[in-house]
Amino acid sequence: MATGYNPEKMDEAKWLRRMIFLETVAGVPGMVGGMLRHLKSLRRMQRDNGWINTLLEEAENERMHLLTFLEMRKPGPLFRANVMIAQGIMFNMLFMAYLVSPKYCHALVGYLEEEAVKTYTHALKDIDAGKLWPNTPAPAIAKNYWWLGDDAT
Repeated sequence: MATGYNPEKMDEAKWLRRMIFLETVAGVPGMVGGMLRHLKSLRRMQRDNGWINTLLEEAENERMHLLTFLEMRKPGPLFRANVMIAQGIMFNMLFMAYLVSPKYCHALVGYLEEEAVKTYTHALKDIDAGKLWPNTPAPAIAKNYWWLGDDAT
């Protein structure tokens, strides 16, 4: 693959790099959708029936995933530059696509979420097998946000 992702050859550093990068773009669709739904609601002067909050909550949840992973690894300037480029492309692509067809965008996001499920399923297998972060306590930010116990790993 172009991204270098191979679940059979991943170590902790590679997993964190992939997870951090994925989460930096995963929050973009909810933010774009929420913003455009908000503007539409303002233009039409009508309620949105909860979609704005749902989409923004999804963006916030993705951001919390990112902040959790950032407690485990701090990316360097080149990585951060790549994130800015990827977010710029993703934001503008989704912005234009959402204006044309919100239905298409929601289908695309469904596909991206399915790919994320596959990625995290592979990571969970490695965690359960003791290959990743054995006996490492969950970061405090994760314990607070998801109401995990003090002994969460």
